[in-house]
Amino acid sequence: MRDEDHDRFLRAWTQAQPAIAGYVAAVVQDAHAADDVLQNVAVAALRRFPEYDASRPFIAWAMGIAKIEILTARRDQGRTAARFRDATIDALAAAWEESLGETEARQQALGECLRQLVGRNRELVTLRYHQDLPLEEIAARLRMTSVAVRVALSRLRSALHSCIQRRLAAESPSHDL
Repeated sequence: MRDEDHDRFLRAWTQAQPAIAGYVAAVVQDAHAADDVLQNVAVAALRRFPEYDASRPFIAWAMGIAKIEILTARRDQGRTAARFRDATIDALAAAWEESLGETEARQQALGECLRQLVGRNRELVTLRYHQDLPLEEIAARLRMTSVAVRVALSRLRSALHSCIQRRLAAESPSHDL
């Protein structure tokens, strides 16, 4: 594999790995077996990466490999590696992939909503969620009371939630009808 292909794989796998790990952990009973399956998925995906069609989402492609690895582990371990029947594993994978699309859309909408924040609102979000500062320290920095910071953050979260909902509704296919 060429270095640039290897780099593309690493970037794609790094982004997809948490979702794939969540799916594997949800389906495979034993935590150690789930770790083994996840490692096998990574190795198989790396080996098969030259076959990957970049016009498709990487995560869906990797999810297909995960399903195969789960079924292989189940067969090799006497059907104890997975909690569910094969059809259920397929249905869970489909549901997982669908929820990932929704999560990505929500994350994009959140990013757009956050970019619209200005002034003190932007500063509050940065201090609380990017720098992970406690309310008391934020209050001291902004010369506010802790209660005022708590109320402002609550209002900001509510406004961000509304902004996300509006963006998702605007992008919804049913909106175009």
